[in-house]
Amino acid sequence: MKSLSVTQLTRFALIPLSLGIAAPTSGCAAAGPSSEPAATPLPAKAGELVIQSPPGTPRPPFAFSEDDSRFLDEVQRGCFRYFWEAVDPVTGMIPDRSSVDFVSVAGVGFQLSAIPIGVERGWITRAQGEERCLKILRALLGNPGNRHEGLFLHFIDGATAGGRKNTPEDVVSTIDSALLFAGVLTAGAYFGGEVDRLATQMVTDANWRAFVSGDEAKPHERGFITLGWRAKDAHDLSKGGRYLPYYWVDSGCEHRLVSFMGVLSPKPEHRVDSAMYYRLRRAVGDYKGTGPMIWFPYSGALFVNLFSHFWINYNAMGVDNPHAAGFANRPRVDWWENSRRLVALHRLKARENPENKPTLGEHAWGLTAMDVAKGYAVPGVYPTLITFPDQREAFDYSTYSGKDDYGDGSIAPYGPGSAIMFEPAAAVAAMRFAREQKVPDGSPMVWRDPANPAPGNYGFRDSYNLGTGWVAPDYVAIDQGPLILAIENARTGLIWRTFHSHPLVRQAGERLGWPPAKP
Repeated sequence: MKSLSVTQLTRFALIPLSLGIAAPTSGCAAAGPSSEPAATPLPAKAGELVIQSPPGTPRPPFAFSEDDSRFLDEVQRGCFRYFWEAVDPVTGMIPDRSSVDFVSVAGVGFQLSAIPIGVERGWITRAQGEERCLKILRALLGNPGNRHEGLFLHFIDGATAGGRKNTPEDVVSTIDSALLFAGVLTAGAYFGGEVDRLATQMVTDANWRAFVSGDEAKPHERGFITLGWRAKDAHDLSKGGRYLPYYWVDSGCEHRLVSFMGVLSPKPEHRVDSAMYYRLRRAVGDYKGTGPMIWFPYSGALFVNLFSHFWINYNAMGVDNPHAAGFANRPRVDWWENSRRLVALHRLKARENPENKPTLGEHAWGLTAMDVAKGYAVPGVYPTLITFPDQREAFDYSTYSGKDDYGDGSIAPYGPGSAIMFEPAAAVAAMRFAREQKVPDGSPMVWRDPANPAPGNYGFRDSYNLGTGWVAPDYVAIDQGPLILAIENARTGLIWRTFHSHPLVRQAGERLGWPPAKP
């Protein structure tokens, strides 16, 4: 990837997000193009850069037309039916995907967050939701063989909630634990009582400090949280394991969520230094006027720019201030706006489609982690790196050059659908486009109508390819979850409001100097 220095871009004009792309017609009240400020050159130093929205930029919750609201009801109902119906009968937990019986704890985090949505939309009663959450939490806490230092194996047995062999990996995962804890805290805040007592116990037990790197890491990686701990035997964690030599050092969404959970711990001996959150590297990039933006160099998948937003309400925070934490060479960022620009990057590159891949185009965009005909893929696209004289290689930005990967032309509806928190009209249009695709006999290609009470009608299958006619056979928990949560936040802000109401979340925000959550 070509890198540009700031001295080569002194005439850089900030032209955010109109991109010359006409907004698809979807009936969304927020469909109009964003207003554009006067051309603004980049500052001389990274620490002087401020990434923020142009005045008048629409923010969620958005107003949707009656027709779009009915459509979004259908999409959310399909996701919810999967999380409610396709569960293990013993533990109540959702399998990682519809074709297996083991569980991803990240998927359970999404499941626990989806249950309040089901209550609020009248699909289940509050008592039913509370009962299901208690069943899940008791199962997780009741089997000590599923965690190390209070953090959980990525994959566990659906019936016992314990470690098991023959899963994709034998790792106690920091990101998957963080996603689980986000759901646990959402359920705790919503239901209170015994649900919250168990939620607080689980989060309190997590010793994040045990996962922080020391002298074994490279100098620029020291003091950050490792990706995980690999067990010698996932069925028996007492046999020991080793911490992975890979660390959350950049400011991707997953990095910030992991670091936030480390800051959140109510036990000082388990908690990480809040400065870690602001020390995360902030590489600056741009592509044809979509930037400047902060981006993750090792994956250009859309999901890496979305996941923290399902719970953390960056939309209400405005521009952050790493300078107050002692990091004067970090740009100040409104992370909601930053992700909006990365969504624009994905839309633009899908329209350009330089490799002429099938499917990709105006209403089929958002390359992300998904099922493909040959298995599983994580395609993605990148901006161009911009460097500043006050930044140090490795310590402030990565020198790794990722290359655009357009995959095989498959698209997962949850990708653009989850971007509804940033670009509602384009996201709705992309979901409608996917739902309208047909197979030769005229039946839906990707969509399974959740109004049909038969098992397996959970809305969108995971992914599709218009070039080959292939459709993923599975529903995937960590893809259904983002879709239902993102839509709800775009419509009502329910998950943001609930998550931020938890005392532990508020306390962590205070440690980070975040403004109080707005109602």
